[in-house]
Amino acid sequence: MAAPIAHWIFLSLLAFIGLYLTLLGGYLVYIGGSFYYVTAGIAVLATARMVKGRDPRALPMYGSLLGVTLVWSLYEADGYVLTLLPRLGTWMGLGLWFFTPWYRQSLRVGAPSPRLRALPWIGAPLLACALVLLTAGHAYEKNSSGTQRALPERMPITDWRQYGNTDGGTRFAEIEQINTQTVGQLKEVWRYRTGVSDDFKMTPLQVNGLLYLCASGNVMMAVDSESGKEVWRHDPQVVHPAKHQYAKTCRGLSYYEAPAGYSGQCPKRIVTATVDARLIAVDAMTGERCTQFGLEGSVDLRKGLSKHYPDQYYVTSPPLVADDVLVVGGLVLDSQDLGLPSGVVRAFDALTGTFAWAWDLGNPGYYGEPKPGETYTPGTPNVWSIMSYDAELDLIFAPTGNASPDYYGGERRPYDDEWSSAVVALDAGSGEPRWKYQTVHHDIWDYDLPAQPVLVDVDREGERIPAVAVPTKMGDIFLLDRRDGTQVFPMQERAAPQAPEYGEYLSPTQPVSALPNFHPYLHEKDMWGLTPLDQLACRIEYRLLRYEGMYTPPTAGGTLIAPGNFGGFNWGSVSVDADNGLLVAAPMLLAHRLILFTPEQVAKAGPIAGYLLGKNHPAVRMDPDAPIPEAREPNADDPYDHARIRYYGMPQPFMARLPTGVPCFEPPWSRIAVIDLNTRELLWSRPLGSMKDSGPFGLRSGLPFDVGVAVRAGTLTTRGGLTFVSSTMDRTVRAFDLRTGEIKWSQELPGSSQSTPMTYLSEQSGKQFLIVTIPNPSWRYPRDPKTGTYTDSASIRDGKGGYVIAYAIPER
Repeated sequence: MAAPIAHWIFLSLLAFIGLYLTLLGGYLVYIGGSFYYVTAGIAVLATARMVKGRDPRALPMYGSLLGVTLVWSLYEADGYVLTLLPRLGTWMGLGLWFFTPWYRQSLRVGAPSPRLRALPWIGAPLLACALVLLTAGHAYEKNSSGTQRALPERMPITDWRQYGNTDGGTRFAEIEQINTQTVGQLKEVWRYRTGVSDDFKMTPLQVNGLLYLCASGNVMMAVDSESGKEVWRHDPQVVHPAKHQYAKTCRGLSYYEAPAGYSGQCPKRIVTATVDARLIAVDAMTGERCTQFGLEGSVDLRKGLSKHYPDQYYVTSPPLVADDVLVVGGLVLDSQDLGLPSGVVRAFDALTGTFAWAWDLGNPGYYGEPKPGETYTPGTPNVWSIMSYDAELDLIFAPTGNASPDYYGGERRPYDDEWSSAVVALDAGSGEPRWKYQTVHHDIWDYDLPAQPVLVDVDREGERIPAVAVPTKMGDIFLLDRRDGTQVFPMQERAAPQAPEYGEYLSPTQPVSALPNFHPYLHEKDMWGLTPLDQLACRIEYRLLRYEGMYTPPTAGGTLIAPGNFGGFNWGSVSVDADNGLLVAAPMLLAHRLILFTPEQVAKAGPIAGYLLGKNHPAVRMDPDAPIPEAREPNADDPYDHARIRYYGMPQPFMARLPTGVPCFEPPWSRIAVIDLNTRELLWSRPLGSMKDSGPFGLRSGLPFDVGVAVRAGTLTTRGGLTFVSSTMDRTVRAFDLRTGEIKWSQELPGSSQSTPMTYLSEQSGKQFLIVTIPNPSWRYPRDPKTGTYTDSASIRDGKGGYVIAYAIPER
C-alpha cells in the first residue's frame, strides 16, 4: 500500500509544480521576463502525465528538464554556489524519486514491466548538477595586498579615547601584540554584565585604566580595564521618549580632559547626550555629576527648539570633542510631518556647558541662540550620526540627514535641498560652514548620511593628501580632500531616472564616486528563492515594481529601492589602516520595496493602515502616552506647522511573498572588503557572516554557508594586520587578515553584537585586550517570526543586562 500512496503524492506534487510554473511562468513571459519557467512547467506537466500513465518516457523527459536547467543555471548564476543551489536543488531532489523502488513498482501494470535504467537518463544530469555545485565559487575575490608604507616615527597611541578611537574616527589601533601570527591564541579572559537590558550599541572608551560604557537609557559605567570589575555607575534617570529601540539607544560616550593648569571640578570627564535631550558630564574617575557644568551637570538640548513631542527629538550619538567645545546634533523623528524640530548643530563649552555657537542652516550667517520669541528653524536636515574633527584644520565634519518626509520632497524648501545628505565642514570656533559636498541631490530615498566621516591621508601623484572618506547608504564611499571638499579622484555626475509622482521633482543628475562601490544593479536573473516557485514569484514582482537602478523615484505603483534605506553603510561607518591608507568596508546589500499612499488612502484603510504602514508609523498614530510640552493649534497658512503632505511612504524589506521568508534577491547580503585608497584598487572582498542563525521559514538552519548577513556596526583595524568585526547577525566575532581576507580567528558570542569592537593596551599588565559588547536580549534580522519584532526570542532575558567580553592572549 505504501508504494501507491507515495506514487500519488509524487504525482500530485509534480502536477502542482507544473501548473504553478506554467501559469505564473506564462505571466512572467507576458510582462517581459524569462521563458524558462513556463518551459519548465510544461515539461513537468508532461512528466506528470507520463508518470500517471506508467509511461517509461518520463525518464528522458525529466532528464531533459535537468539538463536544460543546468545549462540555464550556468548562464544566469555566474558560477556562485548559492545562486545555483535554488535553481538546481529542487529538481535534483525530485529526480531522486526515479531511483526508488516505488517508482519501479508504479510502472507495473499486470505483468512486470521491463527493467528500466534510470542511470543514463536521470543519473547523468544529476551527477553533472552535483559536480557543478561542488566546484562552484563562493563570491570571494582577491586581487593584491595593497600599499605598504614605512611606519610613522612616534610613540603609538595605545588607549581608546573617543568613539572611533581618534578624533577622525579611524577605528585604527596602533597596537600589534595581537597580530596575524598570534590572534589564534586569543581566549576570553573576563566577562562583565551591565545589569541593563535591551539596547547596547556602544563602543567603549578606555583611558585612565578604566573602560567606560553606556547602556540603554544612557546608564554610564566604568570598569577596571584589566579585570572587568565595576568601579562606578551613574544613572541619569532618563525619560524614554518612545518605546522603540532607537529611543533607548546610547551609541557611545565622549572623554574630555581639561588643559594643563585647570584647577576646577572634574578635570577628566565623561560626557553623554541623552535620549531625553540632555548633555550630561560626570567625573571620569568617580562617576559623580560635574555640578559646575550647565545646570547641576546638565544642559537642556530642547532649549531653542520649536514645540514638539518628546519622541520627535532626542540624541543617540556621542558628543564630538572639538578642542574646547562639545558639539551635538540630534535625531529628528523620521516622519510624514512637516514642522518637526530643527536639525540644528550646537556647540557648548566643554568645561562650563555654556552655549558657544549654533549652525542653523535656515538662518545663514547667524550662529547665536534664537532671539526672544524665535526658535531654530523647524524641520531642517539634522545630524543624527557621529561627527569627526581635524584639529590641524580646526574643522568639524558633520554628516547631514534630510528634511521630512523621507520619501516625498515636493514641499521642501530651497535650503532643505541645499544642505541635505551632505558632509559639511564647519569651523570649530564659530560654526560657520567652510564647504560641503552633497552625496544625494533632493534625497527622497532616505539616503541620509548615517556614518561618521573618517579622516585618512592618501597618496596621489606623489602628494600626501589629507582626505575624508564618507560612507553612504547607497554603498558608495566618497573620498574628499578635507581642505576644500573636492573629490580626490574626480568623477562627473551621472544622469538619474526621472518621471516622479505628481507634485514631486527630481535632480537630473546624481554624484558618482570614483572608488569601488557596493550597489550592484539588480537584474531579473538576480532574483532568488528557496525553490523555483518563490524565485518565480520574486521575478514577477521585480518586473511589476518600477526599477531603473539606484535613484528610481518612489511611486504609488511600487518601486524597488536598492540599496534600501538601511544601507549600504550605516552608523557603524568604516575603519582604515591609517599607516597605509587602506579602507575596510562592511556594507549591507539589502533592498526594499516602497509604495506611496495618499493621506486619503490611509484614512480609508482604517485599521488596515496599521498593517500597511506599521502600527508605530507616524501616519497611523502618535504615541498616546507621550507627553506634549504644550498644546498647539496648527496654522492653516503655514505648511511647516502641521502634517499636510501629498504622500506617505511605506518601505518594506524585499522578501519573498511566499512563506519561505528568504530575500527576493540573491546573496551575499553583506560583504567585508578592503580598498587601497591610494590606488582605488579593491584588494579583496567576501561575504560577511554565515546562515547558521538564519534560514527559511524563520528557522535557524545551522548551515555554514557564507551568505553575508545583516551587519549592525563597523570594523576595527589594527597595526597587527588584522580587522575585527562582531556585529553580524550570526553571533560571531571574527578576525580577518587585512591583506588577504583570510579568517584568522573566530569565536561564538552569547548573542548578536550591535557594536564595533575596540582594543587597547592595559597600563597595568601591558597586555592587549579586545573588547566586544552584546545586548541582552540580542537582535536578529529580519523580524523574528515568533514575536514579530527584531528581538531574538531565543535570547534569554535574564535581568543581568548586556555583556562586555574581553579577549587576550593568555600568559604562558
